[in-house]
Amino acid sequence: MYKVTTLIIVLLSLIFVGSGFAQTVPPVPTNLTVEQMMSSALLKWDSSTGAHGYKIYKALDTLPFVPIAATKMPVFVDLFVPPGHVYHYYVTAFNIYGESLPSNDVVFVPSGPPPNHLHGFITGTIVDDSSGLPVPGVRVRFFRPDGFVYFREARTDTFGYYSMALDTGKYLVHASKWTYVPEWFENALTHQTATPVVVTAGDTSIANFGLKRIPPPPPPQFVSVSGTVIDSMTGNPVRAAYVVIMRPNRMINMMQNQDGAMFGSRNETFFLEEFGTLLGVIHVVRTDSNGNYSVRVPDSLRYIMLAAKPGYIPEFYKDKKTPFDADRLLINGDTTGINFDLIPYPPAHNSVSGMVKNSDGNGVISKVILFHVTPRGMFPVRCAITDTLGNYIFRYLYKGFYFAKAVPFAYYAPAWYDKDTCGTMFWLHAAPFLVDSVTTDIDICVKPISTGGLASIGGIVRETGSLMQGVTVYAVSNVSSEVVGYDITEDDGIFSIQNLAPGSYTLVVDKEGYNASASPIVNVDASNNYTVGDADVNLTGVTAVDDHKADLPDKYSLRQNYPNPFNPETKIRFTIIESRFTTLKVYDVLGRVVATLVNEVKQPGEYSVQWDASGSGGLSGGVYFYRLVAKAIPSGQAGDYIETKKLVLMK
Repeated sequence: MYKVTTLIIVLLSLIFVGSGFAQTVPPVPTNLTVEQMMSSALLKWDSSTGAHGYKIYKALDTLPFVPIAATKMPVFVDLFVPPGHVYHYYVTAFNIYGESLPSNDVVFVPSGPPPNHLHGFITGTIVDDSSGLPVPGVRVRFFRPDGFVYFREARTDTFGYYSMALDTGKYLVHASKWTYVPEWFENALTHQTATPVVVTAGDTSIANFGLKRIPPPPPPQFVSVSGTVIDSMTGNPVRAAYVVIMRPNRMINMMQNQDGAMFGSRNETFFLEEFGTLLGVIHVVRTDSNGNYSVRVPDSLRYIMLAAKPGYIPEFYKDKKTPFDADRLLINGDTTGINFDLIPYPPAHNSVSGMVKNSDGNGVISKVILFHVTPRGMFPVRCAITDTLGNYIFRYLYKGFYFAKAVPFAYYAPAWYDKDTCGTMFWLHAAPFLVDSVTTDIDICVKPISTGGLASIGGIVRETGSLMQGVTVYAVSNVSSEVVGYDITEDDGIFSIQNLAPGSYTLVVDKEGYNASASPIVNVDASNNYTVGDADVNLTGVTAVDDHKADLPDKYSLRQNYPNPFNPETKIRFTIIESRFTTLKVYDVLGRVVATLVNEVKQPGEYSVQWDASGSGGLSGGVYFYRLVAKAIPSGQAGDYIETKKLVLMK
């Protein structure tokens, strides 16, 4: 088990050296209105350009405003507005750059007689334990003794005050803010020792906190990190390249969990052309005319580093392409030789673009990783961050087959592109797509996750004894079969999935080229203090592909070949529902046609084609792709059906 306070003190040594960059927050929401809808308050306002979402603030009678909810749409329904009070509201817009100023205020007085009170309040003031000064922006959460979290949380205002209406019962109250030691009510460091706060009907309970600020570490010993950025093709130095020093993902996640912020510290963002807005940025430096850079950073801490310049593929240290696989650099003393060799964009004019969105079609800010299938295997080749509307694009790509994975910043689970479903957890179930010109509409659908309680599941991921980095570990509810939490391992192989409701979960792991030897079932409840820390997972390398999907005879479909893997014959079935000029071709991983199985007009019906790979020029074993194209007649009309699947030839 980690010593939480010590770990936070170590991690916080970076907080005092963050670099700020000027950014643009969305405009103020306008025309906020409120009206009664049955027994609720319906809020509406005009959308703000560039907003990722909106925060709703509410005040009861003469009490100060507190945030009560966030939404992606310019509408909100407040269900708790019993008569007998006066309610005030305003909203703000936010994105990765910050939060706007408040909108206009509105006042809501519900009609009807005051009901019998079924709720009470917990209010309090949170101050700095040493100075006695109020601490604004503290995240206050309310947990039931059975381990479930109440569906709303509070924030302290400028005066350190918070207030929350709650159902009657007992609650464990937790307060947290980055740079302070998280605390349960009555100075408890764990939920087991916290003092419950009782909420009674129509009454107000007081829960004040004095948070202990984590003392700033002694002035850090700054050391230099230096290196050179060169062009990998020519060996020449790259002038004016950006070298970005960032926090590891685990630290950003800790900041988000304590502050409840979607993007960590907004003072630590930096927009990098052809990559997007980076988070957790500590320092940015540019190379001189000789391609050299030097930067001073606090000693004995861990960083990830990125080099980039327009016209080159962005690269993390040691040729890594994503922040999840990037080397974690522990800097001890002056360090030289942190060199980068940037690869120029290839002379190719192919591109792929799309959107990361939820099932309602709304964009979700995410990292998008592009994987290329090559004769040596499947590798990440590009990484970018979507804009605030969820759009992404990769240019200058070689012709070939690719896969894409989205990792949202918050609120949603990662997912691979799959044409038929709202994303998939498994790389083996992802849909490949051919990039041979301008490929569009590769939209990745992601599903929401929600915090449910104070339970957590942790462990280590290994492969034949080696610690595995960049592995996505999902907690899937055994009741709903939905993903309710996840984490991505660092170089120590550790994962920790937080804020789970008590219950039973199956751990599902995803890492390209690997599969889990087992999917552990883990129960977290009062018997283990809602914490499981040894849910270890082992991976094995995958050499075969098995991707069976449901038959869809009532519409166009391309079935998975069977058997798969195969040697030398396999059967491919497909369905045509209109008269179409149809081609079915097999490609290698470089996008070259190795066999044409169908090339004619097909009438509506189901078809089966046998392919004997031994008659296709002595193909080597490995991954191939088959692609069905059913073109509308006459040619050029909208509605062409195109689908691609993968198969494996065993030798």
